[in-house]
Amino acid sequence: MRDTAQIPFEFFAPEAPDFSNFVVGDNVEAVILLTALANLGAGHKVHAAYVIWGGPGVGKSHLLTAFASAAGACGLRVTRLSADAAFPDDPFADTDVLCVDDADRLSPEQQGFLFTAFNHVAQSGGCTVATGRSAPGLWSMRDDIRTRMGSGLALEIVPIPQDGLAEALSQYAASRGFSVSQEVLAYLLSHAQRDLTSLCQTLAGIDRMSLAQKRAVTIPLLRAFLTQSEYKRSA
Repeated sequence: MRDTAQIPFEFFAPEAPDFSNFVVGDNVEAVILLTALANLGAGHKVHAAYVIWGGPGVGKSHLLTAFASAAGACGLRVTRLSADAAFPDDPFADTDVLCVDDADRLSPEQQGFLFTAFNHVAQSGGCTVATGRSAPGLWSMRDDIRTRMGSGLALEIVPIPQDGLAEALSQYAASRGFSVSQEVLAYLLSHAQRDLTSLCQTLAGIDRMSLAQKRAVTIPLLRAFLTQSEYKRSA
């Protein structure tokens, strides 16, 4: 009966992207650099551009959001933009950091905004941090923007190999202060979406639920969680 009982919605709510809940894998240098950049005060010498790039599902948007949040918490003025959202009217806003998600997919109008905003931020000593599916030199966009975005540091984010997912998830669980058996990990990897973001969100939800219900992380608990998670997505 406990496995079929209604699970409170808050256990399924995704956690806000943070450096602490990003599974680093082979991306240690990129995470260290972004963490240090977020902790710089205004006036420090930085590159005008930083590009976080890689294939789908490697965590580019996660890292950009984590960086933007950390920079804001450290007192930097942050402006966040995304190719999927409308841009503001004024490209001359006073900001220390301009964050642009999916910058390689910007429309012509968005590219015009970025060109002006990039120059404005760079002239004031700030920087632009963007994500893309490839290195900026390969972006299909205006040459003047591609050149500017390629003038700084390009940080490639590489995926966790499929045969390394179990170990990565075990380490992620350990970083949260709980352990997960190989049997539970095997069940998770064979029954859940295999992108790392979804897998980590599932572990985070299971962690919160096991603490609230004072139950160990077992296959029955995971099964109930996945069943209701699928139901809530399709409802």
